[in-house]
Amino acid sequence: MKKNLLSVAVKGAIGFTAAAVMVPAMPAFAQEDATMVEEVVVTGSRIKRADLDSSSPVTVLTAEEMQATGITDVGDLLQRLPAMSGSPIGTTTNNGGNGSVQVDLRGLGPIRTLTLVNGKRTVDGGDYQTIPAVMIERVEILKDGASAAYGADAVAGVVNIITKKNVDGITLQVQNSDSFEADAGAQDSVSFIAGKTFDGGNVTFGAEYVKQEEIYQSDTPWDFFQNSYYIYPDASVFEREGPTSGYPLGSSRIPEGRLTSGELVQRTDSSGAPLFLDADGEFTTTNTGQPAFRNPIYMNPGDGLTAFDGRTYNYAPVNYIQTPYERVNIFSEANFDLTENTRFYSEFRANLRSSAQELAPQPYNSPTDPAYLGTYTPIDPLTGEPLREVNVGTADEPDWVYTADQTMGQVVDPIAYSGISEDNYYNTLGAPIIDARRRVVETPRRFEQEITQFQAIAGLQGSIQDWDWEVAYNKGFRERADADFGQFYGPNLRNAMGPSADLDGDGTPECYTDINDPSTRINGCVPIDLFSGAGGITDEMLAYVGTTVVDTFTMEQDQFNASITGDLIEMPAGALSAAFGYDYRREHMVYNPDSAKVADEVTGNTGAGTEGGYTVNSVFSEFFAPLYDNGTQAVDMTLGLRWDDYSTFGSDTVYQLGLEAQIIEGVKFRATQGEVFRAPSIGELFAGQVDSFPSYSDPCTPDTSGNIAPGCAQSVPQGDTQVLAKVGGNPNLEAETGDTLTAGFVITPELPVGDLSVTLDYWKTEMDNLITSLGAQYILDDCYVNGNASACDLVTRRSDYTIAQVVDAGLNAASLTAEGVDTEVRYGFDTEFGRFETNVLWVHQLENSRVAFDGAESEEQVGTMAGNGQIYAQDKVNYSVNWYWNDLSVSYLGEYIGEIDAPASFIDYTQTVDAQLYHDLAAAYTFPTQTRVSMGVTNLTNEEPPYIDFGFNASTDPSTYRLFGRSYYLRVSQEF
Repeated sequence: MKKNLLSVAVKGAIGFTAAAVMVPAMPAFAQEDATMVEEVVVTGSRIKRADLDSSSPVTVLTAEEMQATGITDVGDLLQRLPAMSGSPIGTTTNNGGNGSVQVDLRGLGPIRTLTLVNGKRTVDGGDYQTIPAVMIERVEILKDGASAAYGADAVAGVVNIITKKNVDGITLQVQNSDSFEADAGAQDSVSFIAGKTFDGGNVTFGAEYVKQEEIYQSDTPWDFFQNSYYIYPDASVFEREGPTSGYPLGSSRIPEGRLTSGELVQRTDSSGAPLFLDADGEFTTTNTGQPAFRNPIYMNPGDGLTAFDGRTYNYAPVNYIQTPYERVNIFSEANFDLTENTRFYSEFRANLRSSAQELAPQPYNSPTDPAYLGTYTPIDPLTGEPLREVNVGTADEPDWVYTADQTMGQVVDPIAYSGISEDNYYNTLGAPIIDARRRVVETPRRFEQEITQFQAIAGLQGSIQDWDWEVAYNKGFRERADADFGQFYGPNLRNAMGPSADLDGDGTPECYTDINDPSTRINGCVPIDLFSGAGGITDEMLAYVGTTVVDTFTMEQDQFNASITGDLIEMPAGALSAAFGYDYRREHMVYNPDSAKVADEVTGNTGAGTEGGYTVNSVFSEFFAPLYDNGTQAVDMTLGLRWDDYSTFGSDTVYQLGLEAQIIEGVKFRATQGEVFRAPSIGELFAGQVDSFPSYSDPCTPDTSGNIAPGCAQSVPQGDTQVLAKVGGNPNLEAETGDTLTAGFVITPELPVGDLSVTLDYWKTEMDNLITSLGAQYILDDCYVNGNASACDLVTRRSDYTIAQVVDAGLNAASLTAEGVDTEVRYGFDTEFGRFETNVLWVHQLENSRVAFDGAESEEQVGTMAGNGQIYAQDKVNYSVNWYWNDLSVSYLGEYIGEIDAPASFIDYTQTVDAQLYHDLAAAYTFPTQTRVSMGVTNLTNEEPPYIDFGFNASTDPSTYRLFGRSYYLRVSQEF
């Protein structure tokens, strides 16, 4: 049987499913005189093998292929691969991002993809911003459950970063990339790598600096980035005219303010049924929403409040769509032979990063944010007189009646509220404001992160007779400091929104506990003006109520492992090989939120801190058994076993069984079947309850036909597109468990011209006991549509029936099934005009379904933007055509993303988002001076991002689609 050469060995060692999805600058396998490779270690295994094809499918991405794309963030590039799905956060994730870049293999969630560097875990758990592109030799993507080999987290598979080791000399590289269409957003990088190889060892050192500029949505030419369009109220108009025909709903928190006065109260009739004030000032049994909000007539002081006129705030253009960051990565590696049979190795990586996100200015909302705490006696809206107290029952149960007809009022004596005092200097209404909502446009709302991280590894490798052994210690530390700007401090807000007056006559109001008593003045307090519209809040007001909130996260990781591999016995078809090992790992995390957040004394997201961790002891073994080999046909079997004992939830044992069968020369069958599990993360177990603001649609808001869900006590207008959700940990969580199956063929026929490889793999993953949060929308629908009382217990509504909050903690409740077919094709041939290569990688998802809990209906997500805002395209394809001639390479790259369906946000309508096809062109030339110039134009046809009504960030999906139109990169590297 024909043996593969070095370059094929590198790719075959990781499964020979390696279809190059992006083109290399110079293919190694053009070197026909390459040295033969005797044994290699396959990712997902610890056993060295001469046969380079493993039973598990693996894709390889080389450093040259990455450079051809012009992308310096390897995570962004990996997420474009067809095997990746979902919508993980990256540097185009503004609302919900934190500066990190994650990947999502098979669409099972980033937390179920294990990231390794040279086979070792990282303390960040998969933040690809910490991995400098300059140090990467290749990336091996194991597309199979690997819990038997690596333990928890490797449910969907493994991304293993292999670094450069045998480096001689110095390479310096600079790159600039930018968009032709956006008015900002350039990225610049400078990096170098230096190394020396000598008898008995080598050393490598390098560093990388990358700076990316911000892009606001207003910096782009896409119209729907400039406005908060929604498909509403008639989908047919959208189908005819596109996204700009949509209704610009915007936000209910407007710069002018939306205020509800204590004058506007509900009544009840003699039977206790609620009555509502309509537009004509009459009480009716129909809730028209008229008392909910009023606009202050700030242009004409003294005119009081008027009915809300429908205006909203366009928050879209002032959001980032590309978040800025600066990062410095430093790395080093060293390998030394201590004796003839013992080698010492070490690795060190450090990451320093500053990043930021910027949202529309703070949407202040007194029902949930801190405000003045006062009381007031309800006012009869028909007479303007205070309600009269009477005793209907016992003497200690006062009630209130309306003065006009003595109808019984609410049993509230007096009514407590959070809002603006009726004695506030800027409140000319003569009544308290019990609900104040205002967009504070006078100051931006910004979130900044400072990351400090290092990973240090030291180990020994050696051999004893025919057995190889290894011991290693892996230490990781990560600290992240988050600063939130544009937030407001609760105690000062309460003072500023409380009683105030200009009692000293200097023309500037002062704050008082009681404006009738000058001695109660609150020193340093500046009353705040929420009545005067944009610009009404002065710098002095902001200085008093504003605050910078600082949180810190600390993560520590300690890992010790030891393993030994070798041959047990000789069998007729070859040696029975085995690997045995032990692994100890400790993970610990501390989240210290700002004390004002813990006390719920600031605007924005608040909540408790987190401290927790776990240890795990693991024992594992692996066997490779050649069962049959006649020189043409061969059958091999692999078996992996692993036992993990966690300090949190207990122990678990998993296995993986693999079969490889060489049917005829050039055709190989392979299959694996095994168990996987994922341990609950520290956050899932121990996180304190914190705020989240997911998008939602209130089932109790009438649809276009005027209908509401059957479980609603009344109808209510929805005043915002986001709802407060309380999320947090659950220490009683158990591990997720599941099964995986892969089966396929590797075909490498002998052709008269060129080299061809085709791989076809079917894969399926089934998971139970899934850790999930149901989501605010699911909980609301389950309560009001399905009538589930336990779901209703998680929903809190205010007295006006608007939603105050939804509790959405994690639980073991869900299950999932994901399956699909991977196809990879590589063909290359040599001519007198150079070498040509073409590569195709295609993933077709057959199923990606979720069941929220036992007994619930299965929700199919393939081909959709699901309710969680993630995209699961049914088909994703990467392909390339490449030409190499002497020192010149030219590449054409294509990326296809299939059509998806997405729900509309506010009406019962499913939007179809067209398939997207992107074209890139790249070229590189190496001069005799060893200067290499590379350039490329990406998104050659200037495809604009698709409008998605349900898209959370910029009405699209920044993780899936390209956002900035036609772009370029230019890179120069010099070897010394």
